[in-house]
Amino acid sequence: MGISYYFMDKANKQVGPLSLDELKQRGITRETPVWREGMPNWVQAKDIPELQAYIVTPKPYINEVQLILILCVIFASILFLLAGRFVSAFVASWFDIYPYVPGIAILIIGVLGIAFSLFYKKRKYLLNTTLVVLPFLLSSLFSIFYYGMLNHAYRFRHDRCIVEKRSGAGVMDKFGLEIIPYIYDNIVPNSYWSPAYYRATYNNQEGILALNGTEIIPCIYDDIDTWLTTDNFMVKSGKLKGLYTPRGKVIVPCEYTKISRWRETSLIHVKIDDQEGLYSPEGQEILPCQFIICKELNGISLINRGGFSKNGKVQNGIWGAINKEGKIIVPCKYNDITPYAGSERIEADGGYIKDIYDFNGNYLRSEYKW
Repeated sequence: MGISYYFMDKANKQVGPLSLDELKQRGITRETPVWREGMPNWVQAKDIPELQAYIVTPKPYINEVQLILILCVIFASILFLLAGRFVSAFVASWFDIYPYVPGIAILIIGVLGIAFSLFYKKRKYLLNTTLVVLPFLLSSLFSIFYYGMLNHAYRFRHDRCIVEKRSGAGVMDKFGLEIIPYIYDNIVPNSYWSPAYYRATYNNQEGILALNGTEIIPCIYDDIDTWLTTDNFMVKSGKLKGLYTPRGKVIVPCEYTKISRWRETSLIHVKIDDQEGLYSPEGQEILPCQFIICKELNGISLINRGGFSKNGKVQNGIWGAINKEGKIIVPCKYNDITPYAGSERIEADGGYIKDIYDFNGNYLRSEYKW
């Protein structure tokens, strides 16, 4: 009679005695515990030389729970890949961080979970753990790739984030949706901590954009800056300048070589070549840019049309006068004008006759010079 063999089945029950041929038919695996006569202890089948040719490699077995879990993982992976970058943007907006940082955090947590199952004697949970964290890992990798490598995303500020794509720079909101199209050469907020608008460059021309993407000033100017201590914008195109309000209304068209505040008033002084004019702060033209405005005397400024400046003096042309509000109080048609502060009158030389006005521009009388 041959040698008798015994083995432990899957229910951990002893089966035998069996002959070698009978043992072959049972489909033992490498890890099946086997004992035969003459052996002091049970060993695995792989440690018995004569059984090596009869060991069966088991087919991978997936139970119903794992099958359902795999199907859920496939669906979740697709869903997470589609929504991952939007979720990362939303989380990043809460903490004012880069939109790829949440993906890095989730990736680290997922890897640590798999490592725990692998190295802390929880290997029987390795497959389930991997399946659970796989959608998060794929989504995290995609958001990291999308915001950190494929595109260049900046930190969130006030629920908005500047993103530079191959097509250009733009801005997205906290949900990862585009609010300023990705077409600009460059976009910079006016303030890092509390932005009120964006400075945008398109084809090397500057403009101003509202936080919601509305175009305040079109990108058609060489340079844009705030004007003095106001919220208005001064725009420059070559040597010409103009003014816009913070809402994009034109105060002064971009047609002048110089723009400044007129003396100690709120009026805006414009100039092109030797011609000067005045605008109100709201953009109303007070004095056309057709005059030379001379020094002020007791609230009265002389104006000249048709003359020219030479060595600090105005020559030729005809004369008039304006008050502090820029209103013409003496029409510009005289050879010379002289204001007299003591008598509060203005003498306008018209040739043979001189007209007399008061400081409010009221005509008083005319006098013959001879």
